[in-house]
Amino acid sequence: MTYQDLKDFITTKMRMSHVYQPVMLIEMHKKGGYASTEQIAKSILNHDPTQADYYKEVVKNMVGAVILNTFKGS
Repeated sequence: MTYQDLKDFITTKMRMSHVYQPVMLIEMHKKGGYASTEQIAKSILNHDPTQADYYKEVVKNMVGAVILNTFKGS
């Protein structure tokens, strides 16, 4: 893919319905043109506040409750 191909994709074809595409491109750029699936996934998670909100609720409702009840019973 040439620079012009990439520029055309970003300016005319890429949809900004979510952070996935731009974050993936940024991560690949930061890594010199290649990023592993895991690196991209972590970067997406870092840029997706809905995931952070989801895991806050998991911690409060499930994980936190189990840990607190475990230590209360000790």
